[in-house]
Amino acid sequence: MRRSAPVTLLALTVAGCAYYNAMWSAERFAKDARRLEARGFDTEARTQWGRAAVKAESVMVHHPHSRWADDALVLRAEGLAHAGTCALAAAPIAKALSTVSEAALRERAGLAAARCALQNGKPGDADRALGEALASNDAGRRSRAEYLAGQGAASRFDYDAALEHFARSREPQALPARARALLAVGRPAAAAAVLDTIALGRFDADAWTELLDGLGAAGGGGGGGGAEAASAALDRLFARARVPFTDRARLLIADGDRRLAREDFDGAVARYRQAAASVPVAEAGTARVRELRVMVSRAAGRADLGPVVIELTRIAGPGGNAGAGGAEARGLLEVVTRVVAPPRTPGGGFRVAELARDSLGAPRLAGQLFLELAATDSGSLFAPKALVAALTLLPDRHDSIAAVLDRRYAGSPYTRALHGEASPAYAALEDSLARELGVELVRGAPAIARVGALRTGPRGPWLDEPPVVRAPPPAGRGRERPNEPGRVPTERPAERPIVRPASL
Repeated sequence: MRRSAPVTLLALTVAGCAYYNAMWSAERFAKDARRLEARGFDTEARTQWGRAAVKAESVMVHHPHSRWADDALVLRAEGLAHAGTCALAAAPIAKALSTVSEAALRERAGLAAARCALQNGKPGDADRALGEALASNDAGRRSRAEYLAGQGAASRFDYDAALEHFARSREPQALPARARALLAVGRPAAAAAVLDTIALGRFDADAWTELLDGLGAAGGGGGGGGAEAASAALDRLFARARVPFTDRARLLIADGDRRLAREDFDGAVARYRQAAASVPVAEAGTARVRELRVMVSRAAGRADLGPVVIELTRIAGPGGNAGAGGAEARGLLEVVTRVVAPPRTPGGGFRVAELARDSLGAPRLAGQLFLELAATDSGSLFAPKALVAALTLLPDRHDSIAAVLDRRYAGSPYTRALHGEASPAYAALEDSLARELGVELVRGAPAIARVGALRTGPRGPWLDEPPVVRAPPPAGRGRERPNEPGRVPTERPAERPIVRPASL
């Protein structure tokens, strides 16, 4: 009996050490996870949170009645919630909220519950779970609660409440969230001011790409948004923050794309050249290809595309050293080559003009190609439709084109549709043109299931979109040719062509 007392004491000591080590490890993993979250390493943080949850569960299983049992329960709930496994977190969260009495632990459990409620699309449940944490005496927990409450309000489109919550939060994610909310309520100037504050903190390339795109899309004028505002915010970022060269180039290319979309060709070229100068030669290929796209957009005739074809051929070749720009160069070269080649039929000419308009974004070139088609084949079914299409692409020649339509094609269904007159022959004429273009017409057939469906209207491929993948055809129909990567589709979706005279 005398020997059993030391043995028992030793066993208790070993058990206590094991229990303490398990809890210490769980807290260490949680601390590492919080530090990784603050630095923006979300994937790594989720891994550490998962490890913290496992260690905390070990404490709960082996020491269910210890004084640290409630801490282990709450830490397990937090770990599972932050790891994104809210289905597993539901039970420990519910148990913690129903059994734990300590205020700090209850606030942490409420934060975990709110996080999972937001992940599950239940902002109302998140609001109820945050009640204690929002009134906490601990500034850190109160800040996290304000951020989560702001997310819940934003998900309900209550942006005024979201802005108030985000303003009271000191979480790193609160400032970008506030900028998004300001953009959502049409206050781009205020959002730009928030971006200037964000620039003083840790740089996050993905967040900046999203926010600058949002600011660029917010509209210009007196509102403080638009491409100019996005460019100015980007310049201020470069002046205040250390941005890695590769991220700098990507942001400059995205800014050039925004300017190109607004037909600010000179501004787009300047941004692309800045991007090319900020990275090694192999990484500058994308910027150079985008600059060539500007040349294509400015083209007024096929002759303007000659230098573009030569440069794209060099970049896309084995010795082009274009890095990621090589694939983009090959895709652009394929479409440009199709446009440069003289068409053999009126239908081919119409398709080429559509490629210039829809895929290359070259309105002057497309308008000229439509006019050439109408002049070369004035008796073709395509002639009046080509003139109607040229009207919107060449506004400086609108009156002369309209005069030709009224004088030479006054009875055409396209001319009558342009003037708002009904024409029973319109649908029949569209069907005839569609057959000559190789467009499949199906009436009364079920829609074809497809992934990444083509946009309704334009027939040209979009250079920035992946190829279309179609499901097998329904029984009783011939197989359709798949859209191979990089190949211009030869069929439109199996549906009746949409009548839209202004964009024909």
